[in-house]
Amino acid sequence: MLSVIAAGVKIADSQRFGLHNLRHSLATWLISKAKEDPKTVQGSLRHSKIQTTLDLYAQEDMDEMVAAQGKYLDAIGIGTGSIQ
Repeated sequence: MLSVIAAGVKIADSQRFGLHNLRHSLATWLISKAKEDPKTVQGSLRHSKIQTTLDLYAQEDMDEMVAAQGKYLDAIGIGTGSIQ
């Protein structure tokens, strides 16, 4: 834990941190930001089922959610044209 804090990772006193957290972060980043194919990520994480990768490891990305909602609002004519 001390080496993680020394590396600059911000952890609240009540939170725990382990290397397993990095697997979740990696899966989320690869799927939502790097746009990697979920099957590729599944193989990298060595999950036997794609649902494990998608349901438990890849978390929703708030930037993408807001962008998607903005596109919908634009499509129905009540959007501002810019996403905030």
